Amino acid sequence: MLTDKGRRRFHKNARAFGRGAKIDVILTSPLVRALQTAEILAGYVEYDQMRVLEELGSGHSAGEMLAAAAKAAGKAASVALVGHDPQLTEALAMLARVEPAKLDFRKGAIVCLEVSGLPQPKTVDARWWIKSGTKKKGVPLAAEGAK
Repeated sequence: MLTDKGRRRFHKNARAFGRGAKIDVILTSPLVRALQTAEILAGYVEYDQMRVLEELGSGHSAGEMLAAAAKAAGKAASVALVGHDPQLTEALAMLARVEPAKLDFRKGAIVCLEVSGLPQPKTVDARWWIKSGTKKKGVPLAAEGAK
């Protein structure tokens, strides 16, 4: 279950993401915390469908998850993935072509990537990320020497 602190933190980030934002498909892990997080996100965005994706659960590699997400998303233009670490950090690192240790991707953060051609993307553009209700450009990189 999400803690009260986790709920408050994600409400703040989802609100910063913006009411009225459009996501075609929200894909979520089957685990309770992720389902609760996906429901909070769904309250702040317009979306067409929300689906559970088993590969977003524990025990699957980032590569397996991205392949399953690409298949589940089909021709959707925008997809939100709600899952767990270390899988999401590893997927973000793969897509952004950054070492996982260089990322500061924390619980409840939202990262926006523009990707073409999952699971083997032709192009990836790191647009922005949100933590503590603040939107910043690029991907969440750890401060030099922080990890």
